Amino acid sequence: MNPLFSAALFLSSLVFIIPSHAQDGEQEDGSQQGIAGFWEVVTARGRFIARLDKIASVSQHEYFIDGAVKVYEVTVETDGGQTGRFYYLESAAEGSSVTTGSATINRLKDIANKVSDKAGVGSVDTMVTKHYPDTTHAKTSEYRVQSKETIGQIYDHIRRVWGEEKGRGGENQLIIRNG
Repeated sequence: MNPLFSAALFLSSLVFIIPSHAQDGEQEDGSQQGIAGFWEVVTARGRFIARLDKIASVSQHEYFIDGAVKVYEVTVETDGGQTGRFYYLESAAEGSSVTTGSATINRLKDIANKVSDKAGVGSVDTMVTKHYPDTTHAKTSEYRVQSKETIGQIYDHIRRVWGEEKGRGGENQLIIRNG
């Protein structure tokens, strides 16, 4: 299948996804004190909380899906089997010098966002997308973010809180509303 067609099909399917509930209460973006002994990320579409002593591994990586979509991802695995997955998707055409492909992807995103706004589901850039059964991840909490910089921010935060401070720091909660 043509990668551009695959990407277009992928983006157009996003408007039918029902979003998670947004968080109540308005807090500033960035590091916060949080709950002692826990690491937490709050996004516009959900939260992930894990006991610091139960985090088994943390990874940051990038990969392509079918040559059409690049994924930037951070995963946080816990001893209890629960994994937090934070990711940003970028169409291969977005980084391409082929302007027709980029223009098509941008146009499809604009249309998808207009339709999703009318349906009251928000931006397609933050909706987790799954294609059953191919992308069903048991015991995985997934969070899609709006920028690849946010992926780096999440990794840097968990690395500091879990890897360097070992839970003894003061800011173990990360709030991301617009990233």
